[in-house]
Amino acid sequence: MKRLFGILSVLVCATPMIYAQAGGIATLQSSDVEIPLNSAATKGKVIDFGYCGENVEYELYDDYTLRIYGNGMMDDYRAFLSTDKEVPWGIELQKKIKEVVIENGVTHIGGYSFNECASLTKVTIPNSVKSIGYSAFYRCTALANITISNSLTNIGPWAFADCPGLTSFNIPNSLTNIGESAFSGCSGLTSITIPNSVTSIGETVFFNCSGLTNITISNSVTSIERGVFADCSGLTSITIPNSVTSIGEGAFIRCSGLTSINIPNSVTSIGESAFDGCAKLKHVKIAKNVTEIGYGAFPQTGDENLVIEFTSETPATLYDVESFGYLCTIYVPETALETYRNAKYWKDHADQILPKEQTTGINLIGYKQSEKKSAIYDLQGNKVTEMQSKGIYIVNGKKVMK
Repeated sequence: MKRLFGILSVLVCATPMIYAQAGGIATLQSSDVEIPLNSAATKGKVIDFGYCGENVEYELYDDYTLRIYGNGMMDDYRAFLSTDKEVPWGIELQKKIKEVVIENGVTHIGGYSFNECASLTKVTIPNSVKSIGYSAFYRCTALANITISNSLTNIGPWAFADCPGLTSFNIPNSLTNIGESAFSGCSGLTSITIPNSVTSIGETVFFNCSGLTNITISNSVTSIERGVFADCSGLTSITIPNSVTSIGEGAFIRCSGLTSINIPNSVTSIGESAFDGCAKLKHVKIAKNVTEIGYGAFPQTGDENLVIEFTSETPATLYDVESFGYLCTIYVPETALETYRNAKYWKDHADQILPKEQTTGINLIGYKQSEKKSAIYDLQGNKVTEMQSKGIYIVNGKKVMK
């Protein structure tokens, strides 16, 4: 098609011609090519055109608006070794594209289609589009405005990775899958709501989204995969829904703004380094069904103010002594104190494991006379009959300073 366009460009200097183009008849002139824009706003001078799928065509206009139209799927480009195709409009023109208008009828946005379109600021995706391919908008650093299809079901791996200009992304209720690293490096994103339709969130999807402060995860998500929220330093809190059964390796690693975490009853395993590097983490409450905790799951340094509270009578399986740092305080049910202190790898933290009679908040409070009749423990977990003149004790699961 490009070759034909080149031939026509020569012939047109001598005499006007008429040729058929999908969607209407256009007149070629020596100065420009004008083609009707079906759902685009205006006419424009076409500087490049051709096919980008078996039944999908494109037109690139002199204002660097790219129109994609037709029926069916766009081609995928340079996706691993499955194809050696380059984008048909060429790498040099790709760098100049400012807006992409995809018309109804197109069902798939091809992998690498708009990869590194550094000038791209606006994209319109119609309701006919069901899927976005691998790295389709990867490193579109100026991209700030996207209108998303309401029937989109799949966002491919790295689809919008390293798009720091994106400040919001409305995930439609039709979406079921978000691929690996789909939004990694989108530092401008501030909030994300993952709807009930989503059942799968790939690894490192929101890795290094440092601007994220608010994330809502639906009850349809069953696992938080490896590194999903790693390096989300702006995140101060997150609610893990009761549908989640596992928290993967490094899922929240270096989320330096997190201050507390509540692990629900549905979770059975916490992966290696899941919360490591969360320097401001002060309180973690772990429900009774967690049976496995990986190496370095919780901060190893700077955690002298961290309290980890277990509600299960049975210690979870640890795979290394360094699941916890040696500065945090670990509270366990009073009736299971010795069980925890004698369990494999837990015994190395015996002096940190203290009894807790009830799962209430943990505060450093002044001693009150009314607490004298309560069960009193020293910091080694030994039961004492009364407090001495000075010291720190555990009364009703709370630290008490006298």
